Amino acid sequence: MRITQTIVSIGLMLIASSATWMYAQQQRTSDMLSVEDYLEIQQLYYLYAKDVDPGSEWSAAWMYTDDGSFSSGGDPVVGMEALQEFYEGVRQRHQSGIRHFNGTVTIVPTAEGASGSGYMLQIERRQEAGPIEITLFGTYTDKLVKTPTGWRIKDRQFRADTWRGDSSGE
Repeated sequence: MRITQTIVSIGLMLIASSATWMYAQQQRTSDMLSVEDYLEIQQLYYLYAKDVDPGSEWSAAWMYTDDGSFSSGGDPVVGMEALQEFYEGVRQRHQSGIRHFNGTVTIVPTAEGASGSGYMLQIERRQEAGPIEITLFGTYTDKLVKTPTGWRIKDRQFRADTWRGDSSGE
C-alpha cells in the first residue's frame, strides 16, 4: 500500500511539473528576444568600445543602420556617411593612450526591436609617465533594430555624467 501511494505521489508530481513547464512555454510571446538576440546586442556594446579605441581596424559606424544617428548633446550625427566621417575623426583624435569600457548593459524588447542602455567609462594616460585618469563617464541610451545583417543601432544618445550633487545631471 505504501509503495502504491509513493508511486502515485511521484506520478502526480511529474504530471504537475510537466503541466507547469508546458504552461510556461505557452506564455512566451513573439515580442521576446532570443538568447542569441541578447548576446548579439551585448556584443555591439562591447565591440563599440573597442572600435572607437586606437588600433581598431574598424570604424564604429558599421554598428548603425544606414539612417542611424548619434547624439551627445550637440547636433546629432545622422546617416551612414556622416557617421563614418564622425567615427573616422574619433579614430584620428584618439591615436593612443585612451580606452573605453562599456558595462551594466540593459536590453528590453520593444515593438520596433529593442531599447538598450549601458554605462561608459573612458580612461586616458595623457603624459608618458603620467597617471591613468578617468576622463569621461556617462550613459548610452539606444534604440536597436534587427536587420538582415544583424542587430544595429538606430539611435544612440550619450549623456555624460557631471559631478555628485549637480542638479542638472539628473
